[in-house]
Amino acid sequence: MNQQEELSNAIIDYQVKHHVNDTDLAFASHLSVEKVHAMKTGEGYFTNEEVNQIYDYMAANA
Repeated sequence: MNQQEELSNAIIDYQVKHHVNDTDLAFASHLSVEKVHAMKTGEGYFTNEEVNQIYDYMAANA
């Protein structure tokens, strides 16, 4: 499994566990909905800093 698949799976698992959609997760993690969606699909542009930001949010709110 590559890093993109791990990121996508981590986001999906978090969303299922906490019953949040892309919009809710984006708002809570201070990222745009487009960034969250791009991270889930592996399409579009997002930075390593944004990836760390969502991982940090999910870890702090697990």
